[in-house]
Amino acid sequence: MESDFHMVNEDGETSYVNNSRHQQKALVETKPVLEKAVAQVCAAVLSRNLVVCDLGCGSGRNTLIFLSEVIDATRGHPVELQFFLNDLPVSYVLDGNEGNIYIAKTTSPSVVELYQEQFQDLILFLELRYKELAFGGQMVLTFLGRKEDDVYSGSMNYIYELLAQSLQSLVEKNLVNQKKLNSFNLQIYGASVAEVKKVINQSGLFDINRINLFGSNWDPYNDSEDNNVLDSIQSGVNIAKSIRAVMETLLVIHFGEFMIETLFEEFTRKVAGYLQREDNTKYSIIILSLQRK
Repeated sequence: MESDFHMVNEDGETSYVNNSRHQQKALVETKPVLEKAVAQVCAAVLSRNLVVCDLGCGSGRNTLIFLSEVIDATRGHPVELQFFLNDLPVSYVLDGNEGNIYIAKTTSPSVVELYQEQFQDLILFLELRYKELAFGGQMVLTFLGRKEDDVYSGSMNYIYELLAQSLQSLVEKNLVNQKKLNSFNLQIYGASVAEVKKVINQSGLFDINRINLFGSNWDPYNDSEDNNVLDSIQSGVNIAKSIRAVMETLLVIHFGEFMIETLFEEFTRKVAGYLQREDNTKYSIIILSLQRK
């Protein structure tokens, strides 16, 4: 797990540290929800020793931003804080999605159901967190989701379809084995707000204080509210770097390191071309604040 599932290390051009502005923007959006949750916990919990867990923290300055925001939110409350940081995802085996690496237009309904069943593991996540939290404890979750009800229409579907097309291009150049591509699937699912609410209600363990969804441009350096792309080529470079920083180790362990540069050069071109003709170029990010019943 530690060797295969981690962000790109060090501080080079393709590292997570230098290509994690998406995550930083999500932290900014989450800050008001986090501050309110921390304040409510400080007021409700009698213990002066509070434990804070950052699950999926990555590495670098973003983790320190989160820590400082929690510390700032406790000012005026005589509490002692203990932080736990963790960032190891769960692996995921999935058959029958040949040529794709996520839910694409050609993905069968049966495979979509497998992804949706996998999302039900959120109930287990909630059960474990429920056991860890004191009465009145709270949890703030931020994760990629889907704005549309149609499971085939999320912006994640489009960007990962471009990555799959890039891998297919390498298959055609004999740089990647077709069987290797057919057996590679991303271990994520962009759920809709309705799906998230349904799972939480099924668990019966938490009350939803707040749930909302916001859009963040694929290009982490594009802070505009609209979908205008001034320089599709540069945006393609920025987007490719942000994806690479998160996924390079997964790709290397499955396909081998020799193809990485060629893959992301191809991906950069495909993303730039997509930006020139399409306007669905925003991630949907869900912010969720829960309170233990």
